[in-house]
Amino acid sequence: MTTLLIAWMATDLVATYGVWHYWRKLVPLAPAEVSPHAVILVPIKGVSAGTTNFLDTLCRQNYPHYRVIFAVESRADPALALIQATQQTVADRIALDIVIAGNATRRAQKVHNLLAALDRLRDEDRIVVFADADTLLPPDWLTHLIRPIAIGEVNASTGYRWPLPIDRRLPTLICAAADLSITTSARSRHWNVCWGGSTAVERAALDQIDLHSVWDRAASDDVTLTRALRAKNFIINAPLRVLVPSPITYNWIGLFRFARRQYLLVRNYAPRHWLFGGVTLCVPVAGATAGLVALPGGSLIAACALLASVAMLQFRLSIRRRIAMAVLPSEVLATAQATIGFASVAWPLIHLVHCAAFLSSCVGRRFTWAGIGYTLDGRNIETVASLQMGDK
Repeated sequence: MTTLLIAWMATDLVATYGVWHYWRKLVPLAPAEVSPHAVILVPIKGVSAGTTNFLDTLCRQNYPHYRVIFAVESRADPALALIQATQQTVADRIALDIVIAGNATRRAQKVHNLLAALDRLRDEDRIVVFADADTLLPPDWLTHLIRPIAIGEVNASTGYRWPLPIDRRLPTLICAAADLSITTSARSRHWNVCWGGSTAVERAALDQIDLHSVWDRAASDDVTLTRALRAKNFIINAPLRVLVPSPITYNWIGLFRFARRQYLLVRNYAPRHWLFGGVTLCVPVAGATAGLVALPGGSLIAACALLASVAMLQFRLSIRRRIAMAVLPSEVLATAQATIGFASVAWPLIHLVHCAAFLSSCVGRRFTWAGIGYTLDGRNIETVASLQMGDK
């Protein structure tokens, strides 16, 4: 039991150090002196309550030179009309292009859309940016994301989402709170993984990795991009201020499908990260269980471990409050703080659900994404099938 409790305390210390390290490194940075021309690739499917706001924030970036390419699956997609309306509204400020990708048959639809958008690159596009349509982009998002590349520091740059629950359903709140453990974890050039919702890559680097080959039968856009960049020894930076507000809503089925898919893809494409995540999730559950079992017998070490874990959790949450105040727009701050408040009292349930989602990724090779079912054969897509309405 003692060994298990020590392992539990070690994982808590690592998690606490990671959040503190994030906060300590969160300092103001001088802007880049140059602003290379950027093109933003946005794969999009359907229209949600936040799509209009996303388009508005995307077109109001304070970066001087950028254009946008939207990639949709078909002309029947309801997002197309909304994009075309925006296209007309901002025609005098920003060039918005649209590409119809068609149905994917050998790769994830998102990856298929992105490949279609890549074929529309121009010679003047020096930075290629990938963004998701379920985000709300602060005005300085593109500036902060591109800065490490613009100053010649790295070849790629990535941010991450700050989940914002748009309803008070328990699955939504749990997902938002659980994701914060990843949102505010320590960053390292040797460990960073690209997030498809906010990644920028130098065009010269992108031309060297042949994404058409890398993504030919890929189930994931971002983790496969990470592997391709690392294979060429390109450095991936993670600007600490690029935490993009991401509105979310889930029922229980949607929550587990999302979480399992995320971990299943990481298991296949980044197994070391998957194992590390498993340790940080499963060891605390095992340690806390052992401590609770030993507590009625008067175990002092179990009592100390439980108290120490709670204290470290509350310390991490207090640091996350400071990070939120430093990086998030004022209009979403109250929602972000409410999520942290929920985590401060519901942490046992949050961690158990998070751990269960991870364990569900240990077996199987099928997953669902945006109404499409996929089957993996190793790291390749084996089958693609549209689901019936009731299966989505």
